[in-house]
Amino acid sequence: MTQIRISRTAAACIAAIAFAAPQLALAEKPIKQIMGENFGGLQVILYSLIKGDYRAVPGQVDVIAEHAEELTHIVPDGVSGDRRDQFLAYASNMGAHATDLKTISQSLMERDEARGEAATDELREALAGHYGGMVTMCVSCHNRFRPDIVK
Repeated sequence: MTQIRISRTAAACIAAIAFAAPQLALAEKPIKQIMGENFGGLQVILYSLIKGDYRAVPGQVDVIAEHAEELTHIVPDGVSGDRRDQFLAYASNMGAHATDLKTISQSLMERDEARGEAATDELREALAGHYGGMVTMCVSCHNRFRPDIVK
């Protein structure tokens, strides 16, 4: 009977750690680090869009989508009510644009490879539009929630 109780307690502890670990990992990464990594990723994506070589895009947008999810768990202190909802909307929109960027870039890579050439078309314009949407989310969020004036 005691072994069963110990096993159940151990299993409960392991389950609690497994559940809490992702949340603790999110809390350890400062919001400034997330933003800096996103900024670096956006530069890589822009370069890829300009070159028409989309191989780096899926990996970069995966990181940004992950960061968008992380941001929903680390709303800045003092942000509540409607402002909290707005912050969460910016993070959600960032993630949605990242997901669309990945899907479109993968489609373009497959299509360009099948054709043997890159064409100028609406998919590339849509890709640029989602990139612009991600940048807009960054700038809009900073304009609303940056605690200090940048000097």
